[in-house]
Amino acid sequence: MNSWRRPSDQAHRTTTRCRRGLAGAGIALMLIMVAATVLAACGGSTTTTSAGTATSTASGPQVIMKNTAYDPATLTIKVGQTVTWVNQDPMQHDVVANKGEFKSSLLASGGTFSFKFTQAGTYAYYCSIHPNMLGTIIVQ
Repeated sequence: MNSWRRPSDQAHRTTTRCRRGLAGAGIALMLIMVAATVLAACGGSTTTTSAGTATSTASGPQVIMKNTAYDPATLTIKVGQTVTWVNQDPMQHDVVANKGEFKSSLLASGGTFSFKFTQAGTYAYYCSIHPNMLGTIIVQ
């Protein structure tokens, strides 16, 4: 005698609804990931001179996180400018000011963090995960 029997119609409908819900959630997650990738790719590019100063782009001065370093390590800007840090490393980084003026969340590869400097001064910062990653923003 065969002990297998078809599940009730109610159980079959419930199982089918759950499977459809999971498929819909997977599609939604994939769309969110694609949108995040597109938004991350829309940032401007920067050029670094041998003196270590970044040129301004449409989005302002940038510091690139790559090879477990900030590039440029020292950046000079004017009061009122916004600096954007861009993580181009495959590992996470953050940006933490030594005196607490700013602090980013952990930035995955492609992530960005921006801060507007409203007062003149020298702002030293580091990566809390990689303490040898050091940088300085000089605001004039």
